[in-house]
Amino acid sequence: MPPENAVGALARCKQVMVVGDINQLPPTNFFQKVLDDDEEDEEAVSDESILEMATGIFRPVRKLRWHYRSRHSGLIQFSNTHVYDDALVIFPSPTESRTDMGVSLVQVEGNYKAGINYKEASVIVKAALNFMHLTPHRSLGIVALNQKQSELIQEEMDRELIKDAQATQYVDNWLERNDGLESFFIKNLENVQGDERDVIFIGTVYGPESYGGPVMQRFGPINGKAGKRRLNVLFTRAKEQIITFSSMSAADIKAEKDINPGAYMLKCWLEYSATGRQHEGTNENREPDSDFEEYVINRLKAIGCVPIPQVGVGGGRIDIGVRHPEWPHGYILGIECDGATYHSSRSSRERDRLREEVLTNLGWKLYRIWSTSWFENSHNEAEKLRDVITKRLHELKCSGSPFIHVSPFESKLSFIEEVPPVTMSRQNFIEQQVDEPSITPFNESIVVEIGDTVKICFLDGEKSIREITLSDRIDAPDQGIIHITKPLGRELLDRELGDEIEILTGNSLRKARIEDISKANTEVKH
Repeated sequence: MPPENAVGALARCKQVMVVGDINQLPPTNFFQKVLDDDEEDEEAVSDESILEMATGIFRPVRKLRWHYRSRHSGLIQFSNTHVYDDALVIFPSPTESRTDMGVSLVQVEGNYKAGINYKEASVIVKAALNFMHLTPHRSLGIVALNQKQSELIQEEMDRELIKDAQATQYVDNWLERNDGLESFFIKNLENVQGDERDVIFIGTVYGPESYGGPVMQRFGPINGKAGKRRLNVLFTRAKEQIITFSSMSAADIKAEKDINPGAYMLKCWLEYSATGRQHEGTNENREPDSDFEEYVINRLKAIGCVPIPQVGVGGGRIDIGVRHPEWPHGYILGIECDGATYHSSRSSRERDRLREEVLTNLGWKLYRIWSTSWFENSHNEAEKLRDVITKRLHELKCSGSPFIHVSPFESKLSFIEEVPPVTMSRQNFIEQQVDEPSITPFNESIVVEIGDTVKICFLDGEKSIREITLSDRIDAPDQGIIHITKPLGRELLDRELGDEIEILTGNSLRKARIEDISKANTEVKH
């Protein structure tokens, strides 16, 4: 809001509170201009809003640091690093390992010309229709980086909805649910501020004009001085998952941080979506806060659990996250001790109610252990802990696996072209390979291919064996099926019997060895 629009309200009150985020969109007259060319030029951005003016005049300025919209730390960690200087307190999710949460990238071989990318729009619409069929309980929004592309996607979607009753029902249901606050939408970058959905599809639009050609460094308003703030709005809209569809890679963007911060942020986002490297390993190998937590961790190990100290990637860590071999879908319990995190809270309300309320809403089952009770009667407290874990495990098993892991392209709908299975290599799994032999010759090494079931044995930590089936169609880790585009799938493709690999399990990398490979009709043992 520009200051002149706020004067009327300010003149009529005795007290005022101005709330907002100066790192999101400033006042804009973007839609008051009619652009004649095919590029959306940077609008005249006001250097001053009522928020910025109030920040410079009123005292004190209080910063709200808790972030609790995102149900996966990967959704906010990017902006926390690039925009908020790692100042946000991010609460961890008990299901960080779910493949249908967090960020991911879908590479599209599209061409950008005259402000639109037809191939990318088609891919996004097909993925959205699949999503509506397979996960109707999750809300969805689609955002394109310019207006022409969002209009193209809307036209394509309208055509498909006419002949797809199930997708139409999805749209109608979300129009009614929650009074329409989370209805399905297709928008461009400029008017998505304030929206939030379970899942956001992002179409980056830009790319080469022809296959293999260079990407012109014209990214519309992202190149402007408010480009970084626009992208920050976009990257913080999702509660559970962001899937980015792009016809370019991070290497195609030549921007530098200090010269063009908006384009540079887009470059970093593409790399982050493809690898997730920014937040990987943040919680690895963290030490417990106190000797008391170490005692609890040792008792949890004796019970048969896998305790992880200091779970999280921001200031809102949980003292001990508890995993169990019989529940592979995430943490079964979060244990809070009266340690450094507890005593660092500014108020008892924050310490005892608000924090627990946020974590519970994110899906955590919390259990508190008081150090005084533990040291007075550790045996009794340990038995209580055992009972809580047993009941929690039984509760989860009775509820069944709540997760449905589906690739955005997995569907049996007639309007989607069925692609026959092909053999892909681990290095270039995106490129289709043809004329590959269907049977491995006897005198060649046995390698892992699509459709194979691989038995791996972990070499460090708790020795265990896991069976994994590779698929180019679906991703269902809870059923032992891994898609070849996932890190574990890429790691296993083209590996041989006896090869040692590294697998990310929870918060750490573990070494494992391929013990045997089961083919369609034969089983080859090491």
